[in-house]
Amino acid sequence: MEAAKQLKADPDITIRRADKASTYVLIDTPEYLQKMDEILSDTSKFMKITKDPTEALKTKLNRIIMKNNSTSKIVKFEKLTGVYNLGYCYGNVKTHKPGNKLRPIISQIPTPTYMLAKRLCTLLSLYIPTTYSLRSATEFLDILKTSDSSGVIASLDGESLFTNVPVDRTIDLIIERVYHNDTTPDLGVQESVLRELLECCTKEAPFTCPRGNKYRQTDGAAMGSPLGVLLANFFIGCIEEVFKETQKIDIYCRYIDDIFIKTKNQADTEIIRQRLQQVSGLSFTIENSTNGTMPFLDILVKQTDES
Repeated sequence: MEAAKQLKADPDITIRRADKASTYVLIDTPEYLQKMDEILSDTSKFMKITKDPTEALKTKLNRIIMKNNSTSKIVKFEKLTGVYNLGYCYGNVKTHKPGNKLRPIISQIPTPTYMLAKRLCTLLSLYIPTTYSLRSATEFLDILKTSDSSGVIASLDGESLFTNVPVDRTIDLIIERVYHNDTTPDLGVQESVLRELLECCTKEAPFTCPRGNKYRQTDGAAMGSPLGVLLANFFIGCIEEVFKETQKIDIYCRYIDDIFIKTKNQADTEIIRQRLQQVSGLSFTIENSTNGTMPFLDILVKQTDES
């Protein structure tokens, strides 16, 4: 414990969790700051700001809340009261990827959007397309048990899916599915109100970076936001609808941004990757199995002639 305290107190060392692993990583602070700077320098995703917009955002959200509460008989939002602060951004180290890149996480807990985002996530979860999504590793095992062992297995990975989810396009997909689909139930919130709330919670939540500079994320889904996983699932879930119109895939299933597929051959795998890229506008990489062995979630899949 004493050694850990000394490491934590050393300004030249930054201690961060590993991404997708239950370990901690020691990284030189200058390297950590440089990698965070590189992420936040993407002006298509992040905007540097000079003033703290928290109070103005709180006022704007309360105006939208009052508009909803005066018209909706089903869904009421609580008025925002008390003191709110900027969120904060940090990076977890992708030890499973070359170069030990960082996964940016933007905690929105102190911001006025946090509780609203949680409420929206609860309300909209019912509308997420779930044709190919997995809820657990057990569900994945059930798929494997009912499938034959022929063909090839592989995984597809959306490159930095969360930060690259197109927010405006995803909000349009949500609006279309909630309000312009005969098969979905009434949400109980006006379309204009939902759009405004989603835009505020995704594109206006302010945060600070490790150097203390202020930013807001203008595009992409933020890990650390209650809406992050929902936006990613909604966007990819809608994109996957295209597979209903094409040839049947032996196995295609996804857990958030990790996709497992089994096809007749590697050429078919490449066709699926290209189709995903074409429709989504994102980049996907293929990881082929090694001698019929492929890790997915917390399961090691071993493919033999029999099973």
